[in-house]
Amino acid sequence: TGLFFEATAAGAITFANAYTFPTADGTAGQVLTTNGAGQLSFASSGTGGWSVIGASQTLAVNTGYICTTGAALSLALPATSAVGDTIEVALDGSTSWTITQPNAGTQIRIGSSETTLGVGGSLASTAVGDSIKLVCETANARWIVVSIVGNITVV
Repeated sequence: TGLFFEATAAGAITFANAYTFPTADGTAGQVLTTNGAGQLSFASSGTGGWSVIGASQTLAVNTGYICTTGAALSLALPATSAVGDTIEVALDGSTSWTITQPNAGTQIRIGSSETTLGVGGSLASTAVGDSIKLVCETANARWIVVSIVGNITVV
């Protein structure tokens, strides 16, 4: 009948001569993914979940944030992002949030407007209930707002 599983001396496991599994564990929350040629590896699942926050911080890709406590929160976009990464932010209790840009090449498009290119650009909430969803359009540089509730200030 043939081998369905094969293990190498290095610890790699191949299933049905089609899929080769990684030799080490992934980290919490990662999933197995394929490169289309049968090589499996661990990768982020694309759904980092939601966090309730009350302090300024750097945002993580594929994560949502509910700002519930604290004064005006400064939320920095990550310096590293890939096309298709998402970030969502909602205001429900904090005074406000401002999404800042991490470097000279970063910019955010919101409708027909754009933030100032670089670290001087930002988006800011104006009232409780404001929320926004951003998608990375150009790796490490350009984000686009694909969903918005409320009136967001563009700088």
